[in-house]
Amino acid sequence: MKKTVAYVLAALLSVLFCIGMALLYRNMRQEQALTTCNQLEVSFSDTLRFVSEEDIREYLDTRYGTYIGQRLDSVQLSRIEDLLAERSAVQGGEAWTTADGVLHVHVTQRAPVLRFQDGKRSFYVDAEGSIFPPHDSYIASVPTVEGTIPFEVPDGFRGEAPSEEAHRWILGMIGMYRYISSSRNWQHHINTVRVRGDGDLVLTIDGRTEQFIIGQPDNIRDKFLRIDRYIGTIAPSVGDGLYRTVNVKYNNQIICRQKDT
Repeated sequence: MKKTVAYVLAALLSVLFCIGMALLYRNMRQEQALTTCNQLEVSFSDTLRFVSEEDIREYLDTRYGTYIGQRLDSVQLSRIEDLLAERSAVQGGEAWTTADGVLHVHVTQRAPVLRFQDGKRSFYVDAEGSIFPPHDSYIASVPTVEGTIPFEVPDGFRGEAPSEEAHRWILGMIGMYRYISSSRNWQHHINTVRVRGDGDLVLTIDGRTEQFIIGQPDNIRDKFLRIDRYIGTIAPSVGDGLYRTVNVKYNNQIICRQKDT
């Protein structure tokens, strides 16, 4: 009998709780119907400066239209989030309103890991290989690869690489820089990385006059082991400064070309 009463009381409490929540939700909806948006607050999840608070305000004013003065329950939050995702340097955004009439927008910017410079063309890539254009007044402190980039990227382009081959090349470049940055031997000694017209990558190394040809961004660990072998064994035996180029792009080979040939 006592168990039955306990079950009945529990059921009544559950029903009362549900009714209370329904009433609370109805009251919140009624408040939203009466409250209008009177302010926009923009926040960021990072310290990058590809977009500013003013950029977001102007962007929403242009693309979304009027939100100040709109009823809170009429503000299209999902549309605002979709518009934010279309912004080139924005990875995503969240939008919500509060009972005090404030529209909150929280922005996550794309974090660049590499910059590519091909003449006047320039673009960034993030860790997943997505492309986005540079900002007019902000340059991120990331490694820059210069030279003949082996695919076309139109000015202002954002999104995935134009082909699967281009995407693999970008991921290979990201993998190479990850290897360099994680290596005690190399993280502070690679001066430049340049892409030649034939597609080969050429490195210059701090304190050395040779150019190191590594070909495509693949088998990176093996290629750097061959560079290390050249610097540690071959160069000391023949004397520094003898060779102009050191080619390690072929498996198990180190091809050295003298400066006068």
